[in-house]
Amino acid sequence: MSQQNLEKELDPYERKMLKLFKERGQMKFGQIIMRLGLSANHGQRVLNSLLDKELVVHGDGSRYCMPEHK
Repeated sequence: MSQQNLEKELDPYERKMLKLFKERGQMKFGQIIMRLGLSANHGQRVLNSLLDKELVVHGDGSRYCMPEHK
């Protein structure tokens, strides 16, 4: 499945998080949930889902990013 088709199947929070990564590059978990207004639990579930789908990777130190920004 292509990346574009996979992105169309994401839920709205996953799309918002990916858009944030595209705009800002690498971000720490706290920055992500503050920018999106998510609780820590909800933010972790969305982030884990994107990690499982390999749309986001754990970058340098405690930061997350999209694979091409690593």
